[in-house]
Amino acid sequence: MFFDPNAQIQTPLNFLLVHLSFIFSPILIYLFITKIEKRSLRSIGFSKGNVISSTLKGLLIGLVLIFAIIIIGVLFGQFKYNGIDFSSCILLILYFIGYGVQSFGEEIYCRGWALTYFARRHSILFAILASNIVFILPHLGNNGFDILSIVNIFLIGTLFAIIFLKYDNIWICGGIHTAWNFLLGPVFGLNVSGSTTYSLLKFSAISPNILNGRTFGPESSLIVSFVVIVAIVISVYVLKK
Repeated sequence: MFFDPNAQIQTPLNFLLVHLSFIFSPILIYLFITKIEKRSLRSIGFSKGNVISSTLKGLLIGLVLIFAIIIIGVLFGQFKYNGIDFSSCILLILYFIGYGVQSFGEEIYCRGWALTYFARRHSILFAILASNIVFILPHLGNNGFDILSIVNIFLIGTLFAIIFLKYDNIWICGGIHTAWNFLLGPVFGLNVSGSTTYSLLKFSAISPNILNGRTFGPESSLIVSFVVIVAIVISVYVLKK
């Protein structure tokens, strides 16, 4: 758990049911783009032949980002390691599946559909802005949501958009998003966008403040702001090359 030791943790069954509901997102997007927009799945990043390699690359990028956040948080005295709970190991597969479905579902409608939809009609910058708004909206009612949450989710969406444009496939974005949520919550034990899960490792914040994100979790922290901005700068450099 993140700050409140008495915070209610969503039961694994409820977690799975809620997150598996995101499977309807790609189904609706598929029907919309094929029946109404008359374009192919390839146009929203469903590239062939590199599904596994791109997803693994995304998982690795997500791993690097989260490790950077945890290491910086520990070095600056914001996160504290409180032990390990091996009884949660059996739940990790369930959490990985749930976050995988949810993450790919969000990436399909935010980067796959929204980004490409607006890019076909407006500039790339406008498309990134619009798709980021689509990305932010579902988080508005989350526990602990604040101004810095908006800023960081916008930055994260911008990073995902740049990577989507660089690699022209949805798999790598889905991989990053999955690794981000899965590692942050079920592995390290910090809140993911205001929600709490059982976790393998027990990290907690020393005290709720702007550096560690308070009840929303690290996604509403200056540490994440710094890490994501650095990642954006690196991604823009790579994209230019």
